[in-house]
Amino acid sequence: MTRPIVFCTDYGLADVFVGVCHGVIARIAPEARVIDLTHHVARQDVLQGALLLARATRFMPDDAVYLAVVDPGVGSERRPIAVEARSGAHLVGPDNGLLSLAWAELGGAERAVEIASPEVLLHPVSRTFHGRDVFAPAAAHLASGAALDELGPPVPVGELRVLEVPRPMVAPGSVGARVLSVDAFGNVQLNARPQDLDAAGLGPILQIGARAVPRVDTFSDLAAGAVGALVDSDGLVALVVNRGSAAELLGLKVGDAVVLGG
Repeated sequence: MTRPIVFCTDYGLADVFVGVCHGVIARIAPEARVIDLTHHVARQDVLQGALLLARATRFMPDDAVYLAVVDPGVGSERRPIAVEARSGAHLVGPDNGLLSLAWAELGGAERAVEIASPEVLLHPVSRTFHGRDVFAPAAAHLASGAALDELGPPVPVGELRVLEVPRPMVAPGSVGARVLSVDAFGNVQLNARPQDLDAAGLGPILQIGARAVPRVDTFSDLAAGAVGALVDSDGLVALVVNRGSAAELLGLKVGDAVVLGG
């Protein structure tokens, strides 16, 4: 039985990259269903891609093959890898940490290989488009029933690159957070959870600089144009504006520091 492929990149949709990868998959595994998770990861933002992929895993089919490409090191010495998670899912992409948060959500990495088999790669292999020539064919072969070992030689799991998600700094009366992501609506996701705010002793009104920001349950608890803090669908604290953009209003971008006081 053909397995589904979950596809995540920073390619965008203005160019042909995504469509060409779909074509490669269709030639090798024509019955495989491809779930386009997103192709709008911020350009070359490996951490954002890793976070988006990891958070999606619990909603994906158990036997999915994850194909992820956010690859600023394409053509360098970084390895192209395929990983088998303890859950039985497979992950395909560059060895730059992009897959690591997802395999952690899937029970951990059991074994891995470097994608190097001449029978899998498309030749000649471009030094700038491994999504087409390396990763898409590898994912398609796995989806059509190939064994992991058919893709190339083994790689010790302990050698795989793993990303660390920055943790908030919790102190009495304050939480030092970082912006993890900003979505298309301008909602600003922080690396803090409501438990962190409670541990710091913060109450129903947060202080961000000179601005008082209420903790709310939904957007509709705020007047139009007002800013608030709520718990988003990932269980993290997000700064939001009802019918507006918190990122624009607060002047925040990914990686910025935000101190929450109370």
